[in-house]
Amino acid sequence: MFMFCCCIFAIISCNKKQNISIDNNLILLISNDVRPSLFMGIPFYCQGEGGKIIRIESRDLRILYNEGAFEMDYLSFLRKVLNQQIKLQSNISVYTFNIDKDVDKEYQSKNLADFMHLYCKSYGTGEYVLKKGFTENQRNSIFYFLFINNYLSVFDDYSGSFNIFSVSKYSRYHAVDK
Repeated sequence: MFMFCCCIFAIISCNKKQNISIDNNLILLISNDVRPSLFMGIPFYCQGEGGKIIRIESRDLRILYNEGAFEMDYLSFLRKVLNQQIKLQSNISVYTFNIDKDVDKEYQSKNLADFMHLYCKSYGTGEYVLKKGFTENQRNSIFYFLFINNYLSVFDDYSGSFNIFSVSKYSRYHAVDK
């Protein structure tokens, strides 16, 4: 009985990072997004076929929804997709990647603060910059893990760096009345 309880505890412990809940305000903002988009250049991440992760922009989420045969409204679609609850099949050109094994190992073995400290430089204001020297796949893997923990990333072409900020900080400035 003791071994059975230990196995159950180990399984639950391993899955502790799988409880994804993207900020509802962000999802509402995306569902009400109009041109020019509040999210221009900000990638979102969702599950694709074959274990791949899809990096996608808000306008492409709308296109996928409009072209798909989803039996739900757009807001429900966004909630399921962004919370990693359904896998998307894309007919449009989107970037897909596999999670980098080393980044995954670090994510699984660290708490979020330590994970962020490893890969990011903090400005002390809840904003971060990705450290230099990562491959594109490593960067996307880092951004995926940060996204499922309610952080957004954007490339700053002026400084040549990737800025990272919390979803709540972003959505606070663009509140939705719903």
